Amino acid sequence: MIQLPRRSVTRFFIPLIDVLLLLFCIFLLMPLVKATGEGAEATATPEERLRELEQKLEKLQREANEKPQDLRDELEQLRQEKLKTLQERLAVRVLQIDPDTGMLFYNDPERVEVRNQADAQKLINQDRREQAGGKREVYYLILYPRDPTSPFPHRGQRERYDQWFADAAHGWDVPGAGPAGGGKR
Repeated sequence: MIQLPRRSVTRFFIPLIDVLLLLFCIFLLMPLVKATGEGAEATATPEERLRELEQKLEKLQREANEKPQDLRDELEQLRQEKLKTLQERLAVRVLQIDPDTGMLFYNDPERVEVRNQADAQKLINQDRREQAGGKREVYYLILYPRDPTSPFPHRGQRERYDQWFADAAHGWDVPGAGPAGGGKR
């Protein structure tokens, strides 16, 4: 048979609840009581506080002046690395348009005309074979005539040249069109 305990359980829990309630009240009052180290700042004179703030301000201004220079240096370094990478990966073949006839040509070292699609494809294949070992990509830059009175190239010529170099990376350098080039003339 089960026997009842000799003492009541409530005799144990009532003092325990009192202690827990006391600890909770202390926990709630802790933010109101300052630590001994925090009170020292409050007793500093306004002049001392002003001096400290001025020193912090000077330090922040020095750091702010040094940061932009560091960032400019890093930006210049990144530009140089980008330029070096581009020079290592890109081979530029310059093609020119004759201002008198509108014919496309390049210098190798003498003048060589690109008369038709077959000549253009031959040039593209030759340049790709030459650059295959170096793993450089060939970019064809087609220069408009530098003579502003030249009527060339006509729209049809430009479209034809675009078709010839459609499977190769190419661009146009149009005088006065700005850095983007390639604008319609």
